[in-house]
Amino acid sequence: MASPLPVTVVASMDDVLRRTAASAVLCDLPRSVVVQHDLHGLASDDALRRVVYDLDGVVENTAVPLEHACLSCALREDVVPTLVRLARSGRWDRLVLALPVTAEPDLVLSALHGAVVDGQSAASVVSPAGVLATVDLTSLVDDLFGDDLLVERGLAMTTDDRRAVGEVIAHQIECADIVASAGSPSPDSREATVVRHLAPTSAELADLHDLDVAKAMARAHGARGPHRGDYRRAELSGAGENNGVWTLDLASWRPVHPARLHDRIVDLAGGQQRSRGWFWLPTRPRAVCGWDSAGGQLSIGTVGRWSATSPQTRIVVTGIDDGRERLREAFDGVLMTDSELARGLSHWEERDDGFSQWLGEIDEAA
Repeated sequence: MASPLPVTVVASMDDVLRRTAASAVLCDLPRSVVVQHDLHGLASDDALRRVVYDLDGVVENTAVPLEHACLSCALREDVVPTLVRLARSGRWDRLVLALPVTAEPDLVLSALHGAVVDGQSAASVVSPAGVLATVDLTSLVDDLFGDDLLVERGLAMTTDDRRAVGEVIAHQIECADIVASAGSPSPDSREATVVRHLAPTSAELADLHDLDVAKAMARAHGARGPHRGDYRRAELSGAGENNGVWTLDLASWRPVHPARLHDRIVDLAGGQQRSRGWFWLPTRPRAVCGWDSAGGQLSIGTVGRWSATSPQTRIVVTGIDDGRERLREAFDGVLMTDSELARGLSHWEERDDGFSQWLGEIDEAA
């Protein structure tokens, strides 16, 4: 059986940067083919535009109707089946998946690992071989730490897309094997320092216009499974404090007090910061509660169960403001005290913690 064909995933906030990155892969790895999908900007809300091209020109240019105009439906109905079909053709040595602008790679990686096409596992035909994310350093700090929504910039993928610009940028950088930058700031700038704080330790940082994709992919660790970039597995980059950019790792074995978390949640999630991690509540002792904050928005939800590991509360925060002491104080303040824990978790059984809107009903999530 032939080895699965490698798939390089390109993620971007800008169409020009996306095309530049895809072209860089084609030039460095000429036996590649680009599969580009777009949901944004179509006249019909239920259509997906697929363009396939290589160094010889356009191979396909097709509008694809979808059950729903969302990335999940696009992946299931066309993106993964197209990759599998092109891989089976034997015409190319590598696939380059240029995601729709503002799409986040983690959903794609999960789909490539778990999808079944024509009764065959997609993973036996195609295999993720690295994520290349592009960033514009000129606007990075304002975009990442501001509170603009995609819809306010005309970048929403669907009519109900309420994601923040900063949220998408953070998710793309944190999932990357290669972060290719454009713009004027130098490698020693605050913008470049922010990237180093958010990108995985193994990620290659390079100038988009001087990018040697083949060498960068060889140096990068490549795909690390479907959960890379997952905020529940907050990864410290190891970058040092510089240019006013810092990262705090707030961790404790203690659960958080529901009422105090309600009271201090703005202190923990506000300011010019990106934070991600998880927490646990005494009302839901078996539930892993995810924490994902960027672009002025906070998302929390039940994302798993504590099984092999003991419950833990951990939030990793990267920021550029002067709020570190406030964060430490707020984090310590929401943790349960020794005297509260001494009463036992049974004290909290069937008590309303006020988080059911986001975490589900307690009898379902506990």
